[in-house]
Amino acid sequence: MTDDDVLQMQPAEIADVSTQLDALAGRVEQLMAVEGPNLSVRAGARDEVSQRIAVTLNAVHDQFGTSVERGATDMRDTAATLRSQADDVTHLDEGFAV
Repeated sequence: MTDDDVLQMQPAEIADVSTQLDALAGRVEQLMAVEGPNLSVRAGARDEVSQRIAVTLNAVHDQFGTSVERGATDMRDTAATLRSQADDVTHLDEGFAV
C-alpha cells in the first residue's frame, strides 16, 4: 500500500467545510426569503388563460421553493454529519497512542 492509498482526514479542514456549507444554506434561504415575493405571478387579465397561467406559474414557484428548502436542509444535515465525523476522528486520535 502506498501513501496515496491512505485516507487522511484533517478535522480542522472538515470543520471549515461544514461551516461553509452552513453559510451556503443560509445564503440560499435568505435569497429565497428576499426574492420569493418577486417570483409570485399575478394574472395579467381576468380571462381564463391569464388566470390559469398565473396559477400554474405560482404552483411551479411553490414547488421550487419546497425543493430549495429541502436542499438547504440537506446541506445543513451534511454539514452536521461532517462535523460529527471529524469529532469522532479527533476523539479516536486522542485515544490512540503509538
